[in-house]
Amino acid sequence: MSDSKTDRRSFIKASAGAAAAVALAGNLNKSHAEDRSAVKTRKASCNCGQLRVKCVGPDPERISLCPCKLCQRQSGSAFAIQARFPREQVKIEGKSTSWRFPIEGAEPVNFTHCAEAGAEFHFCPVCGSTVYYTSDADDARIGIKIGAFADPTFPPPKITGHIKYRHPWTMDLEGLSLDVVQGKQH
Repeated sequence: MSDSKTDRRSFIKASAGAAAAVALAGNLNKSHAEDRSAVKTRKASCNCGQLRVKCVGPDPERISLCPCKLCQRQSGSAFAIQARFPREQVKIEGKSTSWRFPIEGAEPVNFTHCAEAGAEFHFCPVCGSTVYYTSDADDARIGIKIGAFADPTFPPPKITGHIKYRHPWTMDLEGLSLDVVQGKQH
């Protein structure tokens, strides 16, 4: 029988490695700990640039990687990674369309998820990119999908949960071949 703390640590390590490898196609060795409290301006946007978010302040303490089924389905990936910024640090520009979870009148889902208290997800009505969300359980913060920053210097996730829903292959990311594509080279 495996130790659940070891499984969780391995999953966080492997998933953070996957996110860095996929996003960077390279090696990030910079430690983010020394500059975590420095005031920064970080900009996130949808793919077409119509929906934009600007965050001014230190990097958030809560950066999470979640493989729950809700995050898998709304992100289209094996997991979603998001950072919750204090509301007063966030400026949102552009139009968004939103959807609430759980969906009113729908059958309850038969799995646990990270939006147990409810959440509202905001995406661009033009290109469909999910950029940010609000959680009914944490009204003081706005969650921003870190992929919307498209910033290789963004700090890695610090927490995870719902690991029973993870895809088994995410535990062995070192076994994947890394095929780097830059521009038109294949």
